[in-house]
Amino acid sequence: MASAPTERTVDGITYIITRKHIKSMYLRIRPSDGAVMVSAPYGMPQPTMDTFVTTHRAWIDSTREKMIRRRESRELDSLGHHTDTNLSPRELFKLKWTPERTAQATAYLEARIPPLLAIWTPRVGRAPTHITYRAMSSRWGSCTPATGRIRLSLELADVPEPLMEYVLVHELVHLWEPGHGAGFQRRMTQLMPDWKQRRHALNALWIYS
Repeated sequence: MASAPTERTVDGITYIITRKHIKSMYLRIRPSDGAVMVSAPYGMPQPTMDTFVTTHRAWIDSTREKMIRRRESRELDSLGHHTDTNLSPRELFKLKWTPERTAQATAYLEARIPPLLAIWTPRVGRAPTHITYRAMSSRWGSCTPATGRIRLSLELADVPEPLMEYVLVHELVHLWEPGHGAGFQRRMTQLMPDWKQRRHALNALWIYS
């Protein structure tokens, strides 16, 4: 059972804490009002939660900005100011990933993924032959077990690191288990016991990307 939510402000960021029987902390932005929501394990020290929130300030600001832009867009549409409906979803997706944004996201992932890879490759027992970063419209990552190649979505540059870590481990496990059956789930649970909670938190963020 979760605890009653409590509110706290640190370095100008007000966030709502809910303690649960989980092993890791998760951060999300509530769509209705932009509130910062933190789920944390029982017994997690308050300073640890404060640091968790402040270190994700850039992600919080970026996510809120995206939500505001989408809300403004919907308001304009309601007044009759429609966007160009002649553009296909693929064309709209390409417009989103400008060369500048692509370069920034790639640079961030190239800095953050290798340290995580150094931790998890020995644990998983398999290493990818190559990792690439690309704009992906419908998935967070993919793996080709036959070649050992892993592809990660540039959208991961906008998510908290525990969720980025989950995607990396997910794809590494595919080097052992191509599908998502019992073998895959067993390995994931052994390596990352809270992987299902991380997956849920990650998928909840997709609407902001």
